[in-house]
Amino acid sequence: MGVFRNYRLAIMLIVSIVAGGALGELAPAAAAAIKPLGDLFLNFIFMIVVPLVFFAVSSSISSARGSNVSRITWSMLAVFLFTSLIAAVGSLLFMLIVEPAPGAQIAFKALQAPKTAPPLDQLVAAISTPDFTSLLSHKAMLPLMLFAAALGVATRTLGAAGEPVARLLHSGAQVTTRIFDYIMYLAPVGLFAYFAATVAETGAQLAGAYTRLFSAYYLFGTVYFVIGFSCYAWLAGGSSGLRRFWSQMLTPSLTALGTCSSMATMPVNLEAAPRMGVPREVSDIVIPIGAVLHKDGSVIVGVAKVLFAMSLFHMEFTPLRFALTVGVALLVGVVVGAIPSGGATGELLVLSVFGLGLEALPLLMVISIITDPLATLLNATGDNVAAMMVTRMVGEGEGLRAKG
Repeated sequence: MGVFRNYRLAIMLIVSIVAGGALGELAPAAAAAIKPLGDLFLNFIFMIVVPLVFFAVSSSISSARGSNVSRITWSMLAVFLFTSLIAAVGSLLFMLIVEPAPGAQIAFKALQAPKTAPPLDQLVAAISTPDFTSLLSHKAMLPLMLFAAALGVATRTLGAAGEPVARLLHSGAQVTTRIFDYIMYLAPVGLFAYFAATVAETGAQLAGAYTRLFSAYYLFGTVYFVIGFSCYAWLAGGSSGLRRFWSQMLTPSLTALGTCSSMATMPVNLEAAPRMGVPREVSDIVIPIGAVLHKDGSVIVGVAKVLFAMSLFHMEFTPLRFALTVGVALLVGVVVGAIPSGGATGELLVLSVFGLGLEALPLLMVISIITDPLATLLNATGDNVAAMMVTRMVGEGEGLRAKG
């Protein structure tokens, strides 16, 4: 029952999507008639996402405390970036080989290919807007996040003078998160209506596209979990570190799958890390921060979303878009994953950075739902092996070897 409670919303959404798809297949006219309900849900999402992202990002940065950056902290950030880059580049190369265009065969009338522009123009459009009012749009997610981050930094560096603004940002984050929770109560009805109309229009092509994408994702994610984490553990402590890591991984892994939460797995990770040879002074820093910032599973999901979205719009995969995909995946996994309701924000970020139509948002939301169990497993348990690598970097690696 505990597992059911943790996955209750995901189960409800999956049932709604399947039921909507069945209605679209069996009664296309009825599906078209209820499509406005899906549009209403999307409009509510678009209405709240701008203030939600603005307050969440600026509040999290402005409220951060402590400026003493230790050797452990720098090592931790280096390890987080290293594993996230491996996850992003590795999954992107794998999916480009195995399933480069999962949604290319979907004939969806509402999706229009974006206009092409020179690479530098694309980059400028992705990270900036011509005026302030343009920031107040879900079509400019990355510039909005950059502005919110700058506001958070400025507020924090002002100290006492910035505290009133910091309190306002914190309160705004809580209020907009609560509004988003209210909107998500409508998600089962909204996604039911949207997918009924979508299946009525696209037929069986949508199911085939998802099957190909999820097969590639789960295959790479499983390989990354077994081989990738094994390589990290070996780098941290050789063969003894490898044995110690896997001998202590069962409980954290089952907890991650059962709770569907990196934060809920954190206490179990803190208990398992010392048995892996990680000193308390390392694990007490790396694992709590990693639960928020270190999300290799979400990075891989970000890559899958980009490839699916680009294939829907039949976009050519250029070197610039390769770099943008890696960058967006890192943002989805690290920045977006750390803020409330980050899933929907991540999907909007993918669409806005690549200049894609927002009609595809519900199609990307399904990817988050289906990939969540494996993504949570990778996110949560990856903190343990990251702590082992940090231990090695700060000069405690001999402890890992000696305990083997």
